[in-house]
Amino acid sequence: MNYFNIALPIRIDKLYTYKSSEEISNGCRVVVSFNNTLHTGIVFEINDEPDPELKYKEILEIVDHSPIIPEDLMSLAKWISNYYQCSIGQSLFAMLPSAINIQIQQEIKKISDGVLPDSDGSSGVILNELSFAGWMDIAELREKVKINRFQYWLEKLEENGLIQIKRVYDARIKKKIANFVVLNTLKELPQLTTKQVEVYEKMKELGKEFPLSKIAKIYSYSIVKILQNKGILQIAVKELDAETDLIKQKRIPPKINLTDKQKEAAEKIIENLDKDEFRTFLLFGVTGSGKTEVYIKVIKHCLENNETALMLVPEISLTPQMVERFYNAFGAEIAILHSHLNDRERWEQWKKIKYGKSKIVIGARSAIFAPLKNIGVIIVDEEHENTYKQENTPRYHGRDVAVVRAKKSNAVAILGSATPSLESWQNVMKQKYSLLKLSRRPLGYKLPSVKIIDLKQEKNPKQLLSEELIKKIEEKLLKKQQIILLQNRRGHSSFVQCVACGKLFKCKKCDISLNYHSSNMTLLCHYCGHEINMPRKCTDCGNYMFSFGSPGTQQIEKQLQILFPLARILRMDSDSARKKKSYDSMFARMKKGNIDILLGTQMIAKGLDFANVTLVGVISADTGLNFPDFRAAEKTFQLLTQVAGRSGRGEKSGEVIIQTYNPEHYAIFHAMNQDFISFALKESSLRKTLHYPPFYRISRFIFSHRNEIFLKTQLVKNHKIIQKLQTLFEPGKLLILGPVPSPLVRLQNNYRYHIILKADSVSTMSKAVNFLKNNLKLSSIIKQSIDIDPYGLM
Repeated sequence: MNYFNIALPIRIDKLYTYKSSEEISNGCRVVVSFNNTLHTGIVFEINDEPDPELKYKEILEIVDHSPIIPEDLMSLAKWISNYYQCSIGQSLFAMLPSAINIQIQQEIKKISDGVLPDSDGSSGVILNELSFAGWMDIAELREKVKINRFQYWLEKLEENGLIQIKRVYDARIKKKIANFVVLNTLKELPQLTTKQVEVYEKMKELGKEFPLSKIAKIYSYSIVKILQNKGILQIAVKELDAETDLIKQKRIPPKINLTDKQKEAAEKIIENLDKDEFRTFLLFGVTGSGKTEVYIKVIKHCLENNETALMLVPEISLTPQMVERFYNAFGAEIAILHSHLNDRERWEQWKKIKYGKSKIVIGARSAIFAPLKNIGVIIVDEEHENTYKQENTPRYHGRDVAVVRAKKSNAVAILGSATPSLESWQNVMKQKYSLLKLSRRPLGYKLPSVKIIDLKQEKNPKQLLSEELIKKIEEKLLKKQQIILLQNRRGHSSFVQCVACGKLFKCKKCDISLNYHSSNMTLLCHYCGHEINMPRKCTDCGNYMFSFGSPGTQQIEKQLQILFPLARILRMDSDSARKKKSYDSMFARMKKGNIDILLGTQMIAKGLDFANVTLVGVISADTGLNFPDFRAAEKTFQLLTQVAGRSGRGEKSGEVIIQTYNPEHYAIFHAMNQDFISFALKESSLRKTLHYPPFYRISRFIFSHRNEIFLKTQLVKNHKIIQKLQTLFEPGKLLILGPVPSPLVRLQNNYRYHIILKADSVSTMSKAVNFLKNNLKLSSIIKQSIDIDPYGLM
């Protein structure tokens, strides 16, 4: 008998041992019973020393013949579990698409007859029980057929197009359907005109069946209808293939001529690739300096050496442009993974990668877990972005996981940014990372000129756009050039307050002011989504006059429409960009010159490259500066530098206007000069004094409950344990704050308190976190979470 430690997708940080007479490889899926429920588990390791006193449950089914998770990802899951303080099961299942979980599979039906060549007869038994007519419950089928490897044969039958499995998520996915032309098999053709023969011959070129749209683009529908009436074809409604199209347009292979600096950077990376040695490079280049061309050169070298490449981009808004460039360079070898794919599309992309059909993966944070083999390079573009940090368990940071995966794969890691995180910069200073610099834009294109407008000096303080910015917008519109305007606050206003009694409209679940959204006349909480209609009068005193807070994109958009009535304006924020193709549409319209002014939040601040954008305006540079966050200055500097870099990326010179009430602030001043190094020196000095990253490690324990008094009482009982923790380390090695209320003390009807640990090293932090984790004694009804290297402390 063999014994295996199985990882389950549960919060309990423990592996469970099951037995089987068969041998199973690590990384294979199995079906086991846990708490009287069937679960999908992953074999994590063989248990060579089972306890003879215990009675172990049998593994009910072995799903996979070979591991579904490669060895390097198994090792990575263990590292994530240890470092980010979550269960191995949670880290493993975060790497996999939801479709692999048998618990979401509900019903099954036959869609075609056939035989699997490598079947032992089991697949035939399954098909005999199924009919074309309707769906059958999978649990019922399992009971009827009683065969070994039931789940394995189900997936093989689905893979070969003989059955269809309905999963829980299918109900949420709108099926893509279209009219298809299906050619009939004919012994002889009826009499046809010359034109009808031409259409029929073209149809035969397209195949036995194909979407009607393919022929309707060339010939009129009336001819197709005539051929249908003559019995040559049928028109049937069919579901489109779930395979995701990366790029609809024709591929245009790029002609890339690298500058001397780009060549030098690429050659240093390639030199390391050829040695098969792990190394991390920080590619530090000014905005528009051509980092992407370096990435493409390096990836081409990987492909030539039969290696694969993985590239992370910080958010979906960057994907269309990046995918277009990579599609033009590499064709259909690309797979994409990001949050705007539905579950079925993600499953299809994952299988392409798993079975080696895609050698290059581009995606957001979770794409770091793509099941690529033989990885040569892992690239993290815009490595400083906060979107690489996962806010739910496992709370990993995509950039840091990328470096660890590269190390485990003996690959090269490239972190690219014009405004690197202080953590990465400190690693350069410590010589952990190698620095590569691109200090100029190619083709002699210059960085834009930047001007700061002190809003305190403006004649009309109620005017959201300064006189200088209005004048510049008018000038660019006359020249048929494009403008990007940034206001990093969505909605109309940040709060609504009665001018008579002072009532501030707050979220009843979060105790945070509600934001006013003028498009649908609502007050919305940006933390929990609670929404109410905008009242006509104050609910306390009946007054009709209100004061509105800081302006958001909706208010700016209205003023732009008044000032520039003929301009084509597009607003891009999380309210207006909810549709799946919003980013693709914006990108295409900007590229074609169908938008004059692009207004938006930080989603338009990075990655976009349009040669006709010659003016960038920042409506309020102070939006993030006054936030109670130790990274506020760094985020402001990065955002301003990145958005400024959208201007003047072609032959036309660019301009940037930054509006602020704090023109003397070092983050704004250094952003104006695109001077990262001076900013890093100033910010690092402050961080070191205050014991913040990158000089100290931070971890955060968050506790929440609906009753604040009960929560405080429970935490007070643990006061001595926290005091004892402090005595375990020498002075200065560990600093403890709390337990104290979080800055956002109430969210979604839960009161939140936290303990913040600052440690001088990873080992000190690990010991401190484990001590608290093992010794805090709290009621089971208090929710607890641990965030290692939190990006914010709100």
